[in-house]
Amino acid sequence: MLALKFPRAAATIILALLAISVYGLTQLSFDENLRQVFRGDTQTYRAYVSATDNFADPENELLLLVEGEGISKPDTFSRLQDLQFELQLIDGIESSFSLFSLRQLIDAEGRSATLVSDAGQGLDPALAQKIRAHPLLGEKLLAADGRSLAYYITPSQPKAPLAVFRTLQGRIEAAARDTLKGTGLAATVSGFPAIRAGIIDHLVRDQKVLNAVGAAVGFLLSLIIFRSLAAALMTAVPAVAAGLSVIGLMGAIGVKVTVMSNVVPVLVMILGYTDAMHLNAAWRHAHREGFDARQSEWRAMVAVGPACILTAMTTAFAFLSLTISDVSIVRHFGWIGAIGSIGGAVLVLAIHALLALTIGKYWTASRRSQGVPLDLLAAPSAACARFSTRRAWLLSWIGMALFAAFAFMHFSTPPEHSIREHLAEGDPANEALARLDTNFGGTFPIEVVVPLGGLAPTSEAALARIRAVHEAVATVPGTSTPLSLWSLAQWTGGGEKGGKLIDDTLKQLTPTAVSRFIGRNNGDALVSVSVHEAPTRIMRPLVDRIEAAAQAAGGAEVVATGMAAMTSRESDRTIRNLGYSLGFAVLVGLALISLAFRSYKIGIIAFLPNALPILATGSLLFLSDRGMQFTSVIALTVAFGIAVDDTIHFINAFQRMRIGTPTLAERLTLTSRVIGPVLASTTLIIVVGLLTTLTSGLPTISLFGQLAIVTLATALIADLLLLPALMAGPARSWFTTESGK
Repeated sequence: MLALKFPRAAATIILALLAISVYGLTQLSFDENLRQVFRGDTQTYRAYVSATDNFADPENELLLLVEGEGISKPDTFSRLQDLQFELQLIDGIESSFSLFSLRQLIDAEGRSATLVSDAGQGLDPALAQKIRAHPLLGEKLLAADGRSLAYYITPSQPKAPLAVFRTLQGRIEAAARDTLKGTGLAATVSGFPAIRAGIIDHLVRDQKVLNAVGAAVGFLLSLIIFRSLAAALMTAVPAVAAGLSVIGLMGAIGVKVTVMSNVVPVLVMILGYTDAMHLNAAWRHAHREGFDARQSEWRAMVAVGPACILTAMTTAFAFLSLTISDVSIVRHFGWIGAIGSIGGAVLVLAIHALLALTIGKYWTASRRSQGVPLDLLAAPSAACARFSTRRAWLLSWIGMALFAAFAFMHFSTPPEHSIREHLAEGDPANEALARLDTNFGGTFPIEVVVPLGGLAPTSEAALARIRAVHEAVATVPGTSTPLSLWSLAQWTGGGEKGGKLIDDTLKQLTPTAVSRFIGRNNGDALVSVSVHEAPTRIMRPLVDRIEAAAQAAGGAEVVATGMAAMTSRESDRTIRNLGYSLGFAVLVGLALISLAFRSYKIGIIAFLPNALPILATGSLLFLSDRGMQFTSVIALTVAFGIAVDDTIHFINAFQRMRIGTPTLAERLTLTSRVIGPVLASTTLIIVVGLLTTLTSGLPTISLFGQLAIVTLATALIADLLLLPALMAGPARSWFTTESGK
């Protein structure tokens, strides 16, 4: 309404805001760190960070996977050795570790020859067996079938930024291409840094595609629904501006885009389309009654403006419920979503008012025109209400029965997380990591940190303790052969008394290789095992068994950590906490509705139609055996904030139709006739807009869209059928209208 009163001042402010947003697009950056997904103030995360600082960091290593049938041929095998030398010479690489780096036992003169003494002889079965039996990651360097091998490449810079990895990846690929040319071998750079790069590339693509396609789809559907270019612009421009402002302001103030906040601009734009649709419908109704553009906009603001703000508030509180999480990326997502929801709604209302004043006059609507699709949906919407009110008690009982069944399945869905759900599908680095995981005995390390209490790591007492933990961990099913100082002690033949032999062996290793056994900072020891990537329900018990076995052998201060251990533990706790946040969002949203309409009865009656879609989607996860994933709870929380939009607008329209409807059934039917077409149209725009998320290469974004679509479609059915049934049946006495009131 301020925009209507002071259009020039409002236009100046909005144009300045959009100019800042456009500038912000040029400054937009993306969070490169996979560690941020579960970053929080927890003991599990602190232990993980400490281990990556103190020991070799798997997330700071690139893996070069070379595959092909001719690896064992003499000429090809020599080329592979040449590649080892070429990698060592690349600027920015501290070390390259491969089967050509392995050495034999130190001789009497203190020398240690390489295990592969003459690559020109090729790779015969005996040599392959010696390589895989070597205690220094032998099984991780050569696959059992002899058709693939791996190079572990460590950059000179600890925890290097993504730009460094991109440069190194290009140099590594060039070296592999030139050295292996003509051999028929395929070389792929993988590892967590390469996967991070793939995720960022997909995030950039999604920002371009999701926003552009979403804007185009919304405009076209608006044009089809209203059959007016002016109406389509009044729908699309405010929504696109709202989404642009969110992503642009994030760039302007330096807030990085994450794998979660990536969807916020799209959601704000979708919400903007729904608000603009309701405003357009109300504006069109007033304009057909003979009011001019300014008067029509004023009446539209009075009729549906407060409902638009209320829906923004409920959506914002759904987001704010996520800020109580102790995981930083979730809090980040919650704050951006909450601020974007409120700010976007205000911007949509203001821009819609300005457009109504400038181009509203070009939107002509005859009182007798019935060809607009919005009008064609009026009769089916009214029919739904008549069907619902005539079978009110039956539909209410069915709704309550479904609520109970869905609630049972929803709350029976166990938390589940997989590292792969955050990785880009079809990305060469990701697919190579999957092959490494399958053919090299697992690529997800679990690191068991063994405090030595000041003992020299190669002393007899320290080796005895390391041995106890090493052998205990080795007995746990599902783990590979452990790697520790005890591995070197066995290999050198000195056992627990072989300190000097181990010291001499360690002196021949690079600092990175040494840090696979001994901590850089405090001299603690490391016993590491590799496991195959698996969902939480498998990984969490395995990590617990490994830690229990290690603590039984080495004491309570021994801890199991690493990426697999940290994510399996933190994901379970985080997903459960997010479930509590979802429950909190539902209660707060319904409380806001009760306060806004000054009726606790309305809040109670709104509970079932809005809780049922969430529980139905959770039941779908239960029936498909997918588990309640990290993204699932986020999608349900946000979808609830959007779904409650339908309920608010339905009740708002119902409350405004007290006059001229002598019976409750007629009042509900008229409400559905007026608001039903708008609800159906806005849901269509949201669903089609969310379909663009299915094109994302990131499974999290795609899953978000799928679950949100199911939730919103179910919410529309609940609001058009179940809500009128509840109001005409069990809650009839609360909503009966007195004649003539």
